[in-house]
Amino acid sequence: MRSRDRTRLLFGPYRAPRVRKGDRATCLFKDTDVVITGWTDARISWPRALPVGTKGRPSLLVDEELARAVRHESAAALRHWWGVSSQQVWKWRKALGVDRLNCPGSQRLIRGASAQGAAQTRGVKLPPEAVERRRRTAVELDLGRHLRPGYNLGPWWSPAEVKLLGRLPDEEVAAKVGRTHNAGRIKREKLGIPNPRDRRRRC
Repeated sequence: MRSRDRTRLLFGPYRAPRVRKGDRATCLFKDTDVVITGWTDARISWPRALPVGTKGRPSLLVDEELARAVRHESAAALRHWWGVSSQQVWKWRKALGVDRLNCPGSQRLIRGASAQGAAQTRGVKLPPEAVERRRRTAVELDLGRHLRPGYNLGPWWSPAEVKLLGRLPDEEVAAKVGRTHNAGRIKREKLGIPNPRDRRRRC
């Protein structure tokens, strides 16, 4: 995924609050009243503030608009547009109850990364040790319990069962393999095997 796509805002535009230096506001992240100390020079300029009556390093004012961005945009987009660190984004998300699973922006990047990884590995044969490792994991976790049998007509046909198609009438094949007459007929026709009764009539 290109950098421009990674940092694209999904729910913008975002408008900074109309405040000036010295104004007071409420910060949702600090959960307290703050005083505006200035503005950032980030791609989206945003007011900085300090809790009333305190000194120190000011931080961005998290009002409803910025909180909306934190809840919906990816961490990459927040860092790019507001000029903040990964740690700061993590703190915002923790305070607002946001994670990678309930954030649309992060979910978009996760799906994109998965699709890109799948495209790169599609058709690439796994080395024997990787195949054996996956086999052992499947056995240990009993992943077979999640498998769904065959097509919607029932379990897979074994090679021995397929060989019966066209040699015996469909109803006889169905009785031998434990399937319905209709399932046997559909499987035979799908494989292009002629009906044995038709051959007998021509003879």
